[in-house]
Amino acid sequence: MERNATRTKTTKEIRLMKCEDVIKRGATGSAQRSTPNALLTLEADLRSMLRQTFCHPQTSQNHLASLFKAMDTAEQPTTGDGDRVMMVVEATLVQLVQMVRPYNTLLALIHHGYHHILHHLQAYVRKLKITELMLDKTDNPYGKMRAEELCRLRELESLTSELSTELENVASQRDYLKEQLSKAEGAFEEEHQKAVCMAEEKKKLEAHFLEAKVEAGGLKKKLENYLGEGPGSDPLLLKIALSKCREELASKARLLQDMERQYREVVPRADFDRQQRRLNSLTASHKQLSHVHEMLKEQHETLLSSYEQVVTERDGLSEENQALRRAATPRPEWNRVAEYIEGGISRWRELSFGKTSDQTVDVLISELTGSQLTTTSEFIDCKGNEPGVPAYLRYDGSVRNRRLGKRDLMLIVDDIWSIKRKLCNKDPMEHFVDQYFKERYHLEEVRAEWCYSLADGCQRLAHEEQIGLFWGILCGQVQEQVYHYQVDIVNNLYNILKSKDSSEKDLINRSTFLECIKEVFPLKTDDHIQVLMDIAARAASLKDPSFIKYHNLFPQGSGTERTTLVNEIVQQARDEQDVYIQEVLDELGYAAMDVAVHELSRALTIVDPRIEQRDLDAYLEWVFNTTRDQLKKTPPIPLPLLAARLQTGHIVRVGAKT
Repeated sequence: MERNATRTKTTKEIRLMKCEDVIKRGATGSAQRSTPNALLTLEADLRSMLRQTFCHPQTSQNHLASLFKAMDTAEQPTTGDGDRVMMVVEATLVQLVQMVRPYNTLLALIHHGYHHILHHLQAYVRKLKITELMLDKTDNPYGKMRAEELCRLRELESLTSELSTELENVASQRDYLKEQLSKAEGAFEEEHQKAVCMAEEKKKLEAHFLEAKVEAGGLKKKLENYLGEGPGSDPLLLKIALSKCREELASKARLLQDMERQYREVVPRADFDRQQRRLNSLTASHKQLSHVHEMLKEQHETLLSSYEQVVTERDGLSEENQALRRAATPRPEWNRVAEYIEGGISRWRELSFGKTSDQTVDVLISELTGSQLTTTSEFIDCKGNEPGVPAYLRYDGSVRNRRLGKRDLMLIVDDIWSIKRKLCNKDPMEHFVDQYFKERYHLEEVRAEWCYSLADGCQRLAHEEQIGLFWGILCGQVQEQVYHYQVDIVNNLYNILKSKDSSEKDLINRSTFLECIKEVFPLKTDDHIQVLMDIAARAASLKDPSFIKYHNLFPQGSGTERTTLVNEIVQQARDEQDVYIQEVLDELGYAAMDVAVHELSRALTIVDPRIEQRDLDAYLEWVFNTTRDQLKKTPPIPLPLLAARLQTGHIVRVGAKT
């Protein structure tokens, strides 16, 4: 016991010396650099916990040695205090690893090593306690008994470890034997299957052997019948028997050939029934097609008779035209002045119908000057506020007609389209135009004046392509997506050309221009692509004809007319739409009077197999003028109305017909 106390005292002195050395080095290091506030807070928390654990009443904020002396001179802490101290130290070390980022890997390794060494030290302390208990209690008999029990316990532990080792060996040997047993069972099953197969083959061979034996006996009997009984038969008789066998064999061969020739055209019953069913279906289809052919034949005859009547009428009109050309003076193209007349082409036709050239000139002068005819008022009578009147035209009274020209009208139309596309507005065009003028003109009279002037200008200049398209969309006769599609394909081509222009000089190679066209329009024919390339060649650079100034091929700014390339792209899109619609109508058949939703859906799917369901539903909604939920309940519509709706809708091909 004295020796242990001396060892403990020496250990405490060594720890005290080490702590003083650490304090000195810490003081020297603190003079060189300052400690972060987070670390100071962490150190203060740890110091306060250690003081509470070891019941040290004094306080010392700057000297770590005093804390270690208190820990050495304090009484031995209880098990709960020690565990609490270990938890505080471990938590402090974890926070330190997280706070010191440059050295977190090193501190993590130190933390792991600290736990490993602590585990071994705890095990070693337990062994020392057992040894100390044995040394302290060897003087009394109970201590001796305890020592003996400890020895037995150690022997039992060693025996237990040996038995565990043997048990593991037995378990491994058992697994090995199980594996060998499973392999043996598999091999036995394979051998058993082979034996069964061999037995079946043996039975088959025995059966064949018996059949061959029976056949051999029969042949032997036949030979004995030919040769006669006894071994010494006549060779001449054998020769005759051989010739008879050959004759019999030749006759059987001829009989076999006759049977093959007779039954050569025979087919199996299943094939006959299948062909019979196919014949019946083809017969029914032929009858149906014959009926359709008869109907088409009658329609063809009716058309031929109508054609003959038209030809006769045309010949009469041609003769009358020739006579008028010889005897009368030519009339000018009066419809060209319709865009300058209030009311457009319809009103001009009403004013000039049945009038001579002099009278037409008087009407034109009166309309332009407004001095003679009282009907040329500068005011327009409004249509009122009834529900049937479009939203942008609802106004009571009369408003002044501004008589917008082509350029002013184009500026307004382009501004309306640009704002609607910028806002991604999905409202009908009549509501959007009403809101457009309400935001710009707060006076209701001024708003109505501009709306009626816009409508009047669109009616007068409806023959202009862009204005006519806008007027059709405004009236609800043309689908709005038609305009968006035309603008999108032109913008896509321009954006791709611009992305290929690495020099940013608005110049691009001819081959690259061709690749861009094929990329944007993969379904265009070679002829259409060549037409576009010929138009693009007109914008070739003067310095290098192999490059194209693509910037000049597209319109710049609002209110400007379309360029030749853009007009050609739009015209080709319309032509492709016409071809696509014609294929759909051919698939429907001109004999159909009314077309249902499922019939048009089937025709569109056959003509364009790659069409998506979303596009198909959009086409059907426009053609049948209904919503997607009501498609199944929509009644059929006449074929002429369907064709007209297809022409005015956004109906484009998605993929080539396969």
